[in-house]
Amino acid sequence: MKPLNVRIKDFIQSNIADGTWAEGDKIPSEAELARQFEASRMTVNRAVKELAERGCLRRLQGLGTFVTGRATEAPLFEVQSIRQIIQGRGEKHQCKLINLKRDRLNSSTAGYLGLSPGIEAYYLVAVHTAGGQPLQLERRFVNPGLAPDFMNQDFTELTASEYLLKHVPFTEVEHTVDAIAADSNICRLLSLDIGTPCLRLTRRTLLDKAIITRVELIHPGDQFTLTGRFPGIAMAVAVA
Repeated sequence: MKPLNVRIKDFIQSNIADGTWAEGDKIPSEAELARQFEASRMTVNRAVKELAERGCLRRLQGLGTFVTGRATEAPLFEVQSIRQIIQGRGEKHQCKLINLKRDRLNSSTAGYLGLSPGIEAYYLVAVHTAGGQPLQLERRFVNPGLAPDFMNQDFTELTASEYLLKHVPFTEVEHTVDAIAADSNICRLLSLDIGTPCLRLTRRTLLDKAIITRVELIHPGDQFTLTGRFPGIAMAVAVA
């Protein structure tokens, strides 16, 4: 007989596969599954956690566990607004503005924009949702000398990325991708559990040698995929 945690995973996956539970449906609570399978909460938690790590389920703190759809794909080698990506999936995009202020740069944050400590820059924090579910946390510094009207925009109507792409030309883009564990602030804003794996894209755009913006885009790891495609180098083959 299969181990109990495997049987629980099989039960959940079977209900998803046959359409009993569709994308967005809430599955039974861990307490309910524990009673149904006469299992410990630890065993159930292990099964649910493993499926969440594989992207089959999404656990929302205080709300429960839900069936996920396919992970959202975003281009790695181009700059694209999260609104375009979400709407491309046929879902409704909404932006919740958490913070928008003038921030005096310290010795650490000044390096983000290549400016001197003590100079003011613009700082934005926003959460982007897809169909009501948090999908991206945006934390952005902007060089005020290159985007002087940034603070006057309604970023619930136009994303910061869309505004900058439209009004500030750039000559270079720098991308860094890494995996991080959600801290308390990320958990609060993206409705995640502490330690949930997240995907972070850090981007800087430049105009010649001047940095326009530096942004961190943080996504639940089971909900987001970065993809890229680039040409290879053609090789001539000599035939004797």
